[in-house]
This record gives sequence, C-alpha cells and structure tokens, in this order.
Amino acid sequence: MPSPPRTIIGIDPGTSVLGYAIIDIISANAIYLQSVGVVQLQKYDNHYVKLKKIFEKVTFC
Repeated sequence: MPSPPRTIIGIDPGTSVLGYAIIDIISANAIYLQSVGVVQLQKYDNHYVKLKKIFEKVTFC
C-alpha cells in the first residue's frame, strides 16, 4: 500500500541567517522542491520582529 503524499518543511534556524526548504513527497520516486530560501535577520534587534519575518517568509497565504 503506497503512503499518502507528504509535505516536509526543513528549517535551519539561526539568529542572524535562517535557511529553509519545503518539499513535497508524492511517492518514493517523485520528490518535488517547492521552495528554498534564506531569511536575513541580522538587521533586526528585536526577537519578536525576527519571528514575524520568519513567519512571513515561510508561510503560504
């Protein structure tokens, strides 16, 4: 029985630079890269602002 499709989000956290990737796994032979990127955070001193920027970058609305 095949497993259902899955979406995986990988985050490499950092206080100045954060990396992320989002992949879809359809089957053992079908893996698709949805998004990959870096969020530059060193210009923000406030940790709440950093969290907001991370949220805005890695969510799809």
